[in-house]
Amino acid sequence: MKNFIIFFFLIFILAFPEYAFSQFEIKGKVLNSETNMPLEFATVFINNTTFGDITDAEGKFTIQIPEGRHELVISFVGYQTFRYSFNTLSLAENYTFKISPEIFDLEETQVSEKRDEAWYKNLEIFTQRFLGTSFNAQKCKIINPEVLILDNETDKNVLLARSKEALEIRNPNLGYTIKFILEGFEYNFENKVMKFAGTPFFIEDKVVKRKQKRIDEQRSRAFNGSVNHFMRSLYQDRLKEEGFEIYGLTMAPNPEKPDIATIESAKNLIEETNTPVVWDSLGRVIAKESLPDEIEMFSEKPMERNEVVEISRNDLLFLTYNQPIFILYLNEFEEPNYRDVVDSKSLKSGYGNRFKIEITSADQKQVSKLKMQGKAVQLFENGSYFHQLDIYVEGYMAWEKVGDLMPFDYGMEN
Repeated sequence: MKNFIIFFFLIFILAFPEYAFSQFEIKGKVLNSETNMPLEFATVFINNTTFGDITDAEGKFTIQIPEGRHELVISFVGYQTFRYSFNTLSLAENYTFKISPEIFDLEETQVSEKRDEAWYKNLEIFTQRFLGTSFNAQKCKIINPEVLILDNETDKNVLLARSKEALEIRNPNLGYTIKFILEGFEYNFENKVMKFAGTPFFIEDKVVKRKQKRIDEQRSRAFNGSVNHFMRSLYQDRLKEEGFEIYGLTMAPNPEKPDIATIESAKNLIEETNTPVVWDSLGRVIAKESLPDEIEMFSEKPMERNEVVEISRNDLLFLTYNQPIFILYLNEFEEPNYRDVVDSKSLKSGYGNRFKIEITSADQKQVSKLKMQGKAVQLFENGSYFHQLDIYVEGYMAWEKVGDLMPFDYGMEN
C-alpha cells in the first residue's frame, strides 16, 4: 500500500445541491460593503457548476438554477470571496449581497511577488499535483499563475499554496475554462499526501461543431469512474448498471508472518549452526518479522447498496459504512500515465489470492479505495456529498485531479 497515491478529497466544500428539473432563478445585486456602491464585473456562480453570471453596471445578476439546495459564490478581484447557502423552497424575489475588500498581509504580498528560481520550481510541483498527470491534465494550463502564493519556507517538508484571486484554468480537452478559488493547498514531500480545498466555476468554451463530438467523448471519459459518478450511482441505486463493484475491507492476521515464537526460535538456531544452507532458510523466516501483523481482506462477493447506505425517516440518503470500501470500475481501462506514476499492479498483486473474485483484465481496470472519516455522509442526486471532509479516496479516483474535474450538473439535464 506504500505505493498507493493518497489525497484527501477536500474540494467542493459546502457544495451540496439537490437537482430536479424544474427551473428557478436567483436574482440580486452585489455591493461594496464599505461604500454601498455596486460592483460591476463580479463573478457570481453556483459552486461547482456551470450556472453563473457577471454583474452589470448596477451590480445586478440573474442565474437560472434547478430546484434544490445550493451555495452561491461571489468572486471579485481585491475582495473577499463571499458564500451564501440557500434552498429554492424559500427563495427570495431579490437579494442584496455586500462583499468586503480583501485585507492584504504585507509579508504575504512580498512572498507572492517573489519570482525567483525556487518559486518557479514550486509552481511546477503545484501544477503537477493540483492539475494531475492524466492526458487531460497535461493539456491544461493555468492562465494566471502570478496570483498564486507559494510557500515552502514555513516548513521545508511541505509546499503550501493559496491564490489572491481566482485561478483561471484552461482545459481544452474538456471544453471548459475553470475559475477556481483556491482556499488552500498542501503537499507533503515526505509522505506524498496532497490536500486542497476550493470552489470551481465552469465556463463552457465556444467550439465549432466538428470539435464538440470529441469534447463530449472526453467529458464522458472524465466523468465515468470518478468519485462524482460513483456517488451518483450509489444514490440512484445503479452501481452494477454503471459499471461499479464494491467490496468490503477488513483487517485479518497476516498468514505470511510467522508467530513470535517461530521467529525467536529461528534467531536462536541461526546462532548455533554453521551450515550456510540452514542460515539461508532461517534468514528467510527472520526477514518476515518486518511484515505487517494484519492485512486487508476482501468480501468474497460484491457488496449490495443497502450494506453501505441508510435512508432516514425523511427519505434522506446517507453513506454510513465505517470500514474501507474497495471500488472497481469495470467500464474503462486505467491510463498508461497512471501506471507510470503508481505501480498499480502492486495493488492488485499485493491483495493477490486474498481477492477471491474473478476480474477480467484485473491489471487494467480502475481500482480505488474510499474510507469514511465521519459517522455519516449525506448523498445527493447529482453525486455531491456532505461533508466533504469526512471522506478521502485513494488510488485511481485520487489520481484524477482538477485536470479531469467535471461540474456537478454534468448529465443532470438528461
